Amino acid sequence: MERVIHLTRPSFGEAEAAAVARVLASGMLIQGAEVLAFEEAVGRYLQALDAGASPVHCVAVSTGTTALELALGTRGRDGPAVGLGDEVLVPAVTWPSPGHAALLRGATAVLVDVSPDTWCMDPRRAAEVLTPRTRALIPIDQFGVPADVAALRALAGDVDLVEDSACALGSRVKGRACGLLGDVGVYSFHPRKVVTTGEGGMLVTRDRARAEAFRMLRNHGQVSPGVFLEAGPNARLSELHAALGVAQLAKLPALLARRAQLAARVKEGLALAWQAAPEGAEVNHQTLGFVLPQPPAGTRREARDALVAALRADGVEAGILSYGLHRLPQFARYAVNATRRFPVADVVVDGGLALPLHPGMSDADADAVASAVRRHAGWALGRRVWQ
Repeated sequence: MERVIHLTRPSFGEAEAAAVARVLASGMLIQGAEVLAFEEAVGRYLQALDAGASPVHCVAVSTGTTALELALGTRGRDGPAVGLGDEVLVPAVTWPSPGHAALLRGATAVLVDVSPDTWCMDPRRAAEVLTPRTRALIPIDQFGVPADVAALRALAGDVDLVEDSACALGSRVKGRACGLLGDVGVYSFHPRKVVTTGEGGMLVTRDRARAEAFRMLRNHGQVSPGVFLEAGPNARLSELHAALGVAQLAKLPALLARRAQLAARVKEGLALAWQAAPEGAEVNHQTLGFVLPQPPAGTRREARDALVAALRADGVEAGILSYGLHRLPQFARYAVNATRRFPVADVVVDGGLALPLHPGMSDADADAVASAVRRHAGWALGRRVWQ
């Protein structure tokens, strides 16, 4: 059978196997030493990466999606937790989790078009939909590229800013780590992320009181055994997942370096509309993606789907980039979204394509990916996407 160059693969080895065996031998499967060690390791990493001086508080939870829900369920800098009748600004291009987190709080997820270069929330478009009902913004560091959180902060003032850094562990901009640019940051450790625990997430903040609220809520609202202060979910991360995280985090610098090498090798000589990073950014290369121009015939989506099929037939497991929330019924039913247009999001969603990128790839794999793209998408090379 011909070898397939997978879109992504976790980088597991002896260290991860030993970590899992250690937990199994201990008999402690939840809320033990491994979870604490993982939280402390992420905190040390971020503290070293970021120019901020105050301590970083890290709270491990079951998924990145759960982390978003807990972030909106705690008191922000401008008042109470997000609730019924509030509005939360969310990029129109994303996996649905940020928008769902708002809906589950009884709020309206107000969609915001993205920038054509970074594919992150466009501050100019956010300014058009800010209202007195806006309680939170969730900018996304799209595929590891930092959002313009500074501009959004200047725009929104004291409105709670929850930075969705699910894809951005290891990325930073102008000396500031993604995840620490807003009031709360959220990471995911899904298998497609640069560090994976299978499933898992983490909340990070410099606000000690808010971190304590996260710890309470993640464990059924308990502050100590049998003492329940609020209604909270079971959002705990298991010891098995945390032990994997500790082993993965120790390899993160090497994983990031290899991702950067492979991304550069694939992109060399391919004049495509690759995702761009803002000035002063260092990205983790979590996803390697580009957007197709309008094809000579047919629609952009038809051209993208045909290219994905052709690449897969050649053993290159390409995929689509992301989703347009404005096209999903749970968001489109709100008039604030249904009566507006999202032209940049439409182009990114219809023309966006992700290529294989993970540390298990060889240089020959990277060359094979580039060759296949050149063979099947020659018509797109050097053509403008944004007319």
